[in-house]
Formats: sequence, C-alpha cells, structure tokens
Amino acid sequence: MNKTLKGKLLIGSIVSVLVINIIFTVFISIYLNNSFKNSIIQEMNNIKVAALNIVNQNEIMEEPIWKSLSPINEIIQDYVGFSNENSKINQSVGKLINDEEIYNILTESNNIKSIIKFKYLNNSYFITYNYPIYIKDVFIANLLIQKDYSYKYSQMIKTIFIIISGQVLVVIALILTISLIINKSMKPLNDLKNSMKEFKLGKDIDDIEINSKDEISDLAKTYNLMKNKLTTQDKVLREFFNNATHELKTPITSISLYSQIFRDNNIKEMDDDFISRSSSRIVLECEKMKNLVEKILEASRGKINRNKFKNNFSLTELIEEIEEDFELRINDKNLNIKNDLQNISYYGVFEDFEQIFINLLDNSIKYSASKKIEIKLFKEEKNINLTIKNKILDIPEEIKDRLFEPFIKYNNFNDITKEVSSSGLGLYLCNELAKENNWNLSYDIIEGYIIFKLIL
Repeated sequence: MNKTLKGKLLIGSIVSVLVINIIFTVFISIYLNNSFKNSIIQEMNNIKVAALNIVNQNEIMEEPIWKSLSPINEIIQDYVGFSNENSKINQSVGKLINDEEIYNILTESNNIKSIIKFKYLNNSYFITYNYPIYIKDVFIANLLIQKDYSYKYSQMIKTIFIIISGQVLVVIALILTISLIINKSMKPLNDLKNSMKEFKLGKDIDDIEINSKDEISDLAKTYNLMKNKLTTQDKVLREFFNNATHELKTPITSISLYSQIFRDNNIKEMDDDFISRSSSRIVLECEKMKNLVEKILEASRGKINRNKFKNNFSLTELIEEIEEDFELRINDKNLNIKNDLQNISYYGVFEDFEQIFINLLDNSIKYSASKKIEIKLFKEEKNINLTIKNKILDIPEEIKDRLFEPFIKYNNFNDITKEVSSSGLGLYLCNELAKENNWNLSYDIIEGYIIFKLIL
C-alpha cells in the first residue's frame, strides 16, 4: 500500500494527524498538570500567610503555639501540625495521610527550607507541606500540612481524558475525511491510468470526463487532447500510407501491363498508334510515380530533422526568380502571368515560402483552363498577402472543399497528351508548411476561378 500514491497520501496524512494530535494532547496535559500544581502552591502560600498571622497574634497574646492549630485547621480542613527543632511532632489536628512523607520532608527541610511535595499513592493524590516558623530570628516550630487533592486531581484527569477522547474522535473524523478525499481524488487518476492502458492496446476509448476544477481536471483535459490528437494523427497516417500504396500500385500496374505486352509480342507487328499511346502511358505513369515518391519523401521529412533558419529576404524578387525558372513551361502552354507585386521584404523561413509558391504556381500551370494566371503580392494592415488566381474546369463537388487533404486530385482530360501527372500531395504539403510557420493558406472557387490566398 505504501508504494501507491493513494497509500503514501493516506499513510502520510494519518501519521501527520496523529503526530500533531499527540503533541497537542501532551502539551495540554502538561499545561493542565502545571496549572493544577501552581494553583496548589498558590493555595499553600495563602494558607502559610494566614497561619503566620494566627501564630503571631497568639505570640502577642502570649498564648501557646498549639492553640493556633484549630484556627489553621479550619482553613485547611485536613491535617496540620507543629514539630520541634528535633523533627518531633508536638501537636497536630486532623487525620495524617502518610507519616513517611512527613518524616521525609522534615529531614529534607532541616528546620531551614520551606518544601512542598506532591504524591500520588494508592489512588490518592495529596501534598505535604513544611514551613519553618521563625519569630525575631528564633526558631519556633515547623508548620506541617498534609492535604488531600484526590478529587481535584481526578477532575483534572477527567478533563484530560475528555480532551484525549475528543482528539481521538477528531483524528478518526480527519482520517475518514482524508480517506474520502483521497479516494475521490484518486478515482479520476485511476480512470486516467485505465484509459491509458486501453489506449496503449489500441482500443477505441471515450474521453475522460472530470467535473472538478483542479489540477487533475487539467491533466484529464490535456490527456484527452493528446489522445484525440494521436488518434487523429494515427488515422491520418494510416490513410496516408494506404492512399500512398494505392497511388503507387496504379502506375506500377499500368507500367507492368504495357511492359508485358511489349515482352510477349513482336513490337514490329504492333500498330504504331498503339505503340505511341503505350509508350506515352508508360512515360506518364513513370512521371506520376516519380512525383509521388518525391512528395511522399517531402511529407515524411516535413517535420523530421529539418533545421529551419529565419532570415530577411525579398518576397518580390523570390517570386520573380521562380517565375523565370518556370518560363519554359509557361511558354509551352502559351500562358500569360500577370503580376501585381509590391516591393516587400519578409523575415522568415526562405525555403518554406519558396516551396509553397513553387507548388501553387505549378498547380496553376497544370490546371489552368485559360491562358492567364494572376499573381498579387500586397500589404493589408499588418498582414502580407499573396494571391494566385486562374480559371479552372469543373471540380467534382465531393472534393471541392478537400483540396488540402492528401491524395485528393482530379484529372478531367480525356487526351492522354494533356493528362496531368499529379501525386495529390502538393497542396497538402503547402498547407502543412503554412501551419508550421503560423501562416494561413486558403482558397476560394468563384465563378470558375480558383484563388489561393497565403497570409503571412
């Protein structure tokens, strides 16, 4: 039990409560006992003063000292006596409680010291008091008092017992309360532990619901977020590789099919048009497979072991340089790029912006249904905006809002010579890079035009 958090908390709490209550009980007991003795000492001092006054009055009236016993006993209402200088008791009034204590105190006093002794004997609590009386520096007698305080002592013991009983009840109540609190607090932790075990085994589990507003609730919320994120990532990862496998299988199957035809047949006897179409298909499928592998590698390396460095660079110059690199493809398709670029510099990751713009421009060149692509770069309030606009053919409704998902693509060209080689990962990678840099990438499809907008 002491190895579990619950056991440690419970044992620690019980030990702490017990130690505190034991210390408190000992302190109260010592305090009550000292107060009890101090009250007796104070009472004996008062009796001593009264007795000396009586003795002095009798001395003035030249009365013998033994006549002082009765008045003193009226005050004490127990045993009182006088002893001579040889420790012999001459006169006394009342019942002697313990003669041994009288003898011991006379011997210890030696007619000089005033002594009080407390004694608990045979279920009886009494005191023995001795005070040497001197008048004009002449020893007269030892005033001896024995008084029973058993009743007051028993009352004090009862008080201590009541306090201890109360403390025991308080300790039991605290232990039960602490145990309930710990059990209540440990329940969500146990739920978390069990949920983690099931999650580790790959089971589908619901979110942990904790209604309290404490650190455990925050932990549960964090766990739920982590679990859901990992579940989503795992689902996306599985879908990603399932799609990747499917996308790789398609070109491989096509290449394999045409290769077998060429292997098993005499090429010289084949139709020239078939050979041309087959060769084009093989080249196209190889290009698709090459692009797909490159994009998969880019996606897999996206957040792994990639040191990114920020620096100042001109967005305007970078866009113009990339357009120059695409000049051959642009001319081949008789495209016209209309630029509206403000002169803007930016502090950020050069390579990420470069890759996003390359993919967006490549996408526009591939799928443009007109001869014009419009590119704008401008500042709006505190944001830097880049937009790329081009006309497109109809996109199926089921994928129109999912272009940023991996392996989403559509090819509506019937002519193999116009068919686009696409992995379906370009826009997905652009969106992921934008998220990494806290940029916002979005698109709108309006009246046959698609407009990509990147906000830095």
